[in-house]
This record gives sequence, structure tokens and C-alpha cells, in this order.
Amino acid sequence: MAHVSGERAPAFTAEVLDKLVDGVLPQYTLLYGPPDKQVSTHQKKGIWCAIAKEVRTLGVYHRRSTHCRKRWEDLHHWSKKTVEAQLGMASQRGRGARRTMTTLMYRILAVAYPELDGRLRASQQAQGGEYSLIQLTLRA
Repeated sequence: MAHVSGERAPAFTAEVLDKLVDGVLPQYTLLYGPPDKQVSTHQKKGIWCAIAKEVRTLGVYHRRSTHCRKRWEDLHHWSKKTVEAQLGMASQRGRGARRTMTTLMYRILAVAYPELDGRLRASQQAQGGEYSLIQLTLRA
């Protein structure tokens, strides 16, 4: 479904975000890995087009590859900032409400930031936290 010029696109639903993350995670190394593992810019555009095509299969809204990439980058950034806040690594400026990790963020964290994933796991297990329960749920 196309939108009228000037009209704002609807928010990404949880189902669309899951589909987006499902599309990006297997391709993460090609898109963001070490330079010797990454592909050319042209190939990256092709990967993002394929991801956007998968997202469009839900039929909710016609998301372009640029929209999907921007939303992924936002999720990626928020996941890192949230785990840094939970580990006490974030700066003390602008201390607001405590950030909560979502299952989507845990999935992103495990692939994009394995070193932070390990630190968060150790921290939450030491505190008797819920991390292991969430991990079990994600692997089921």
C-alpha cells in the first residue's frame, strides 16, 4: 500500500520488526562485519532490498529498503545504549527512566555485540536476574 506524499508512514509493528531482525541477523557479517568479510556497497543494497521484500510480504505497508535499514540502525543503536545503561557503562548525563531490554534487543545484542552480551549475561546471573530465562525462550 503506497502512502500519499507528506503523509507519515505507520509505525513498525512488532511482527514487522521481528521479520526485519530475522532478515538482518543472518546477513549481519556481510553488512557490518570486519572489512574482509563485508561485501560491496552494491551488494549491500541488494541485501537490503531482499530484506525489505521479505518485510513487505506481511502486506501491512510498503516499506522501502532505506526505511528498513534506518529502522535496523535505530534498533541496533538502542540495543547497545540500553545494555550499556544496564551495565553502568553509560555516561551519567541525562539520567532518565531505566531502560528495559526487550527480547528483540537481546536477539540483536547476541549477534551485534557478543562482548556486551557476555558481560550482561554474567552481570544478570550474578544478580540472579532473568537473562537466562529470556535466552531459553529465544532458543526454544
